[in-house]
Order: sequence, then C-alpha cells, then structure tokens
Amino acid sequence: MNSNLNSSDHAGVQRYHRSVRSGLRAIALVARASPYVVLIQAPLDRAIEIARRQVERYPSIGVDHSTRTALRKVGQPAVQMVIMPPDGDKVSLVLLSNVIPNEREQWQLALDPDWPLVWRHYQLAGGRGEAITWRLNEQIRAHYRCRINRLITGRGGQPRPGEKLYQLPAAAAREQLLKLADHLTHYPGFSGIRQDVFELAQHSSKVWRSTHPQEPAPLWPRMPYLRFRTPETADLANLPKGDLHEIETEN
Repeated sequence: MNSNLNSSDHAGVQRYHRSVRSGLRAIALVARASPYVVLIQAPLDRAIEIARRQVERYPSIGVDHSTRTALRKVGQPAVQMVIMPPDGDKVSLVLLSNVIPNEREQWQLALDPDWPLVWRHYQLAGGRGEAITWRLNEQIRAHYRCRINRLITGRGGQPRPGEKLYQLPAAAAREQLLKLADHLTHYPGFSGIRQDVFELAQHSSKVWRSTHPQEPAPLWPRMPYLRFRTPETADLANLPKGDLHEIETEN
C-alpha cells in the first residue's frame, strides 16, 4: 500500500470537470463515503501548482479505488479531489475525505444542516434514504421567489407621489413568468433542484391566484431528470480563460 501512496504517477488527478453537471455529480458520488470537505479557490494561472500541492499533502488523492477502500477500512484518510469548471478567474478544488486528515484546512461536514457545502448557486443536501443530491442554495431560492412576486404583482419599486403601484398586465406577467420557468428547467436535474423548482412553481400559482383570480395560473414546464453521462473532464493545463454559463441545458 505504501508504494501506491508514494507513487509519482497521479493519472487523472490533474483533470477538471468541463461542465457544472459533471462536477456536481462527481462530488455527490464521492461525498457518500467521504463526508468531510474543504473548498479551495485557486487562481487560473496557479491551478496546476495548487492542485499538485494538494496531491503532495494528501498522497491518497492519487491512489486507485481499491487502495482508497483499504485505507477507509483501517480508518486512515482517503482523500479525493474534484476540480470544478472555472468561475471567472478562479477554479474550485474540492477535497473530500472519510475522516479529517489534519487540522491544516478548515474541514466541514458537507451535509452540515447549518453549514452545507455551497458552490456557486448550489448546495449539497441529503435526498431520500442515504442518497445525496444538490439543491439551489438559500440565497438563490429567495432571489427567485422575490422575482416571481415582482413579475406577478409588480411589487418592489416605490411609486411616485400620486401614482398607483404599477402591475404588469396579466398577459405580460404570464409571458415573463413562463420565461422564468423555462430558464429554471435548464438547471441540472438533480432531485433536490427539481424539488426546489416544483416549490417555486407552487409559490407562483399561489401568488397568481391571489392577484389574478379570474385568470388561470400559468402551467410551468416539467423539470427534466438528470440523465446519466460519463464524466466530462479535460486536462487542467487546458483550462479555458473566462467564465462558464451558470446554467447548462440537459439536452
């Protein structure tokens, strides 16, 4: 086992996930056996250097699956690293471990109810049974609820003295609301995100009925399931410069 841990051949380690979907799925799979997590933000021009540093600090990142399984059985750290798509001029390195390997980093429980792992618009969450899924984080859920309210009721801006509160006509509100609904269906279709979108649709219907009782509520499109795909990775040396779209289509 020691020869594997000290090996300099870390095949596959210096690769990043090219799509949000691929990276989120990888984290959800690894977190089942490795519930402790650290999120490291690296500048794009130093990503390779910082990734190599993690491999040197935690040699188990570079070992094979059977060796990691053996380490877990004897209670030793089996650290894995997931490198996410770039976000502006930075890239996120996510370290996950079965036990806390040291006090060097600020390790947290990925599913801590008060402090879950959050990456961009997403937060890791427990699903049915022992499943692990992703949700939209609290801030972005609140943002969409507020946006729905404003699209339907026009509330948000303060009218000038003597003016009535502006409200979109029903037809315009319906059109804008359905555009938002379509926008939301392009998030990766993890079960937690589908549930969040369903709850936003329920909220939309409730607000619509209270303000447009004579008009049928807009029917939101169905949120698609996340289809299985092989991991979409590329060499870390080929990181693109610039930001990726936050929302990706499943098609």
